[in-house]
Amino acid sequence: MLRHLTSSFKAGALLSTVAAVGFMLPTSAGAVSVYQQHIQLVPEKTEIVVNGQKEVLEEPATVIQDRFYVPVRWLAEKLQLKLHWDADTNKVGLVTPKAFIEFDSNNGIIQVNGKPEEFASAAEIRNDRLLVQLSWIAPYTNISYELASDMQSADISFIGTPPTAYKESELRKDDAQPNSKPIALFALGKSSYRLGEKIDYVDLSYDPDAEGLPVYEWEGNKEAFYKPGTYPVTLRVKDGKGNVSEPFTRSVTVEDVPYLDREVFPYYYKESGTVFQAGKRLLSSELPTERKVPVLVRQPEDRVLIKGRSDKPVTQYGFLYQDKVNGAARLYPQFTNGMDRTARFAIVLRNNGEKAVHMTTTRKSEPNPTVYGEVRSNKTAEDFLSSKELDEELVVEAGATAYYTMSKDLDPGQVFQGMYDITTDGEISVSYVMMKPGDTAYILGSYQVAAEKESGTFPVSEVTWQIDAGAVKDITTFGIGEAALEPALKGTNAMTKDAIPNNGNTGVRYRIHLDQAAHMAVALHPRNGFVQGAVRVNGKVVPFPAGGLTSNEGLLLYRTAGSEKQLDIEWMSAGNSQLPVDLVLYPVNAK
Repeated sequence: MLRHLTSSFKAGALLSTVAAVGFMLPTSAGAVSVYQQHIQLVPEKTEIVVNGQKEVLEEPATVIQDRFYVPVRWLAEKLQLKLHWDADTNKVGLVTPKAFIEFDSNNGIIQVNGKPEEFASAAEIRNDRLLVQLSWIAPYTNISYELASDMQSADISFIGTPPTAYKESELRKDDAQPNSKPIALFALGKSSYRLGEKIDYVDLSYDPDAEGLPVYEWEGNKEAFYKPGTYPVTLRVKDGKGNVSEPFTRSVTVEDVPYLDREVFPYYYKESGTVFQAGKRLLSSELPTERKVPVLVRQPEDRVLIKGRSDKPVTQYGFLYQDKVNGAARLYPQFTNGMDRTARFAIVLRNNGEKAVHMTTTRKSEPNPTVYGEVRSNKTAEDFLSSKELDEELVVEAGATAYYTMSKDLDPGQVFQGMYDITTDGEISVSYVMMKPGDTAYILGSYQVAAEKESGTFPVSEVTWQIDAGAVKDITTFGIGEAALEPALKGTNAMTKDAIPNNGNTGVRYRIHLDQAAHMAVALHPRNGFVQGAVRVNGKVVPFPAGGLTSNEGLLLYRTAGSEKQLDIEWMSAGNSQLPVDLVLYPVNAK
């Protein structure tokens, strides 16, 4: 049996009303509807049905003296109407498609486009909430409704569309305002979402003055939610003149129905180049035997890697590393000027033979000196992978010495690094030298040997993998630099004759070919430490974070669309990378 309440109000009651429902600042309505809405309400019941989905009201509809009332705030949210409370006058303004309605509780009147009516004829305050008579408000809001003969239910129907671009000055009585505020609006792709399902935010914001919206400020707009409930999301936009919209809020309803967990979500929805929080449960290296997929690994020795490196800055002029090349080589020097004076770095060539030697540069990367050497190492590798094929020839005559490259002046603390693929038709000596600016090749003969023990020559500079991705049925990891998968890359310091490992496999290009890679997400994940480097997928660079990746992070490289039969990945580690770094393959099934 329904309770019929006596209509009553008192001056000032509306102040507590608007405070209770959150009108302390001007607020837009919450729900944008871009499709037909059908709503069923029952008096005194907070649970309603919207397009077959249940929702909960803060204040239920009610029947007062045989008239059906609905909460004003809720109605504004559903119809996307502009609602505003003026704290100075204690008035509530409502902009509808056909009228500007002002509720004035202090004076007991409602004004419709400036014409007064009695407050009690259409409005009511109950439990500090403002209610309005459904039959009275319907003509102004373009809704249709049907009341049960016994007043025990109401069916409301409407098609939601963005509201007319009213100036905010109409609400604030500031007609001198030269520029309208923008309107913040957005819709949701669905009425409710499952746990871990991507939320679709449909932007409907606009600027009445057509100045554009360069700034969007969101609150609470998570990509997905992992606990059931109702989550408010708020948007503000700013136009080109700095005018800020009123906040617009609508709620995301999340049902207690599993979809994707937090660890899996990035593989389905993150964009290529996105760094995400890596899940240890998924990325455990201890995979079941049935999830192991064989890899065909090749380590050709047709191009040596001559790596010049020092863990400490160079403190004197001299020869830092030297070896001989006859054929193909990759030169990879990286040294820091640790002196208190200017220096230059040079790669010096010496032909001790009796015939001229022709050297051809086929690829190179040579950035300017910088104090940010470790950060820049990513870019050096990236530039090298993406650089064009070259055909630059240099001839070193018999018995002659020549500069292959010479840096600009290196100030104290600056780093030189470069990477060069060369081929020669004869034997030639290659030296990495820290030299005094202005010194000639003749003077270099008096330089001391300042050999750096971290430098070395390695027989392998290119590694290829071939993986049958079609055999991957569950998340699978392949460890780059993992001893169980590929032999460790070792070399020799040509000056000290000491064996030396290639820590991090820096300067080595991996070419990884995936066959049958349909419906697959691919990521990189440092297993136990830190990694820097550069990566390309199908010839396109995937941005690598300047600060590198840690074992708590993953980098999404690519997600196939289902039509790809193969995938080609190029990877080169740099800096102080720690191996292994896992290549992660995750089959993404249709959801």
